Amino acid sequence: MRFLLCVATPWLATFLFWSLFVACIDAPMPDSEPIARILTTWDPLACGEPHRVVLELEDESGEKLSASTPCAMGSLTLDAPHFGVYWGRIYAWQLDAEPQARSVMPFRLAVDQSVVRWLVATPR
Repeated sequence: MRFLLCVATPWLATFLFWSLFVACIDAPMPDSEPIARILTTWDPLACGEPHRVVLELEDESGEKLSASTPCAMGSLTLDAPHFGVYWGRIYAWQLDAEPQARSVMPFRLAVDQSVVRWLVATPR
């Protein structure tokens, strides 16, 4: 009996230690990589005065994606988590004394490829 106690106690202590240690270092899984990339382009020479271009998307489940860039860049990229239909708007945005959105263009975009290239009129 004493032999069993001497052998079982260290094994039990080791098991408890490693069980608690593994529980402490367990981390959540990272988000999955995006499935599709939406590349929106426009003519940067037609931008006029400096402003930003904003792209806002929403899918059927209500998940929202958005990004903005200076108009002079000429392109904007968004990573889409899944294929499907997205609704949204693209517009020019300028921060003056009061923020204002200009030339708002609503759209419907079908994302059915891993890279979707989309040429739009320059938001002014």
